[in-house]
Amino acid sequence: MESFVNQPFIDKQAKYAKWGSYVGFGALFLGLLTTSRQPIIAYVFLLVGLLGATFGSYMASRYVREPRPDQTLAEVMGGLDKRFSAYHYYLPSNHVIVSHHGFTVVEPRLMQGTISFDGSRWRHKAGFRKLMQLFGEPSLGKPDQDVERHIGWVKEWIDEVIPELEVPVNGIVLFAGDGVELELSGESETPVLVAADLATYLKEGLKGQPTLSTAKQKELRRLLDEVVALEAEDKK
Repeated sequence: MESFVNQPFIDKQAKYAKWGSYVGFGALFLGLLTTSRQPIIAYVFLLVGLLGATFGSYMASRYVREPRPDQTLAEVMGGLDKRFSAYHYYLPSNHVIVSHHGFTVVEPRLMQGTISFDGSRWRHKAGFRKLMQLFGEPSLGKPDQDVERHIGWVKEWIDEVIPELEVPVNGIVLFAGDGVELELSGESETPVLVAADLATYLKEGLKGQPTLSTAKQKELRRLLDEVVALEAEDKK
């Protein structure tokens, strides 16, 4: 199994995270200094500082803090054969696995605690850790809907770049946080997995779905190699 990571993209997002934090904490400091003398200006500084610090924390959570989603996927997919490849931050969806079954869009969630789904509503039971969402930590949201949206983006890209291949696209929600527990009392149209189950799902769970011929697989890999090479060339 090969894993391709757009490192220049990650480095760029890490810079955004750093400068967001610098601006945020700098503005907060200025706000505290001017509170007694110029309260209106102080409030502006404090607002800018809060927004900057929150943005920096959010970007750091997604692209700086390890293990990142691409690192987690590489670890749990290490035993798969060469039919599987993962492309991170190259395509319209950040994490896409390519195999003889086409594209599998992965929507990762790295939060800890208990995740429940009753068929219509998601809940995250994480105690005091949920407070961190006030400071930029990604929230649970509606991951199944996020997957469907990302699948749509990938399909649009396929229709634009390689419409003649008719590549199947499916997707999964992956909870990869340490010690996460799933309580699924309702059905989800999108498969919901923990990281330890990903490799098994890719080998067994997609059986019966459309597959690509060997010729189409080779053409698809050639195109993706060009995407990786083009990104590398653009960053020089």
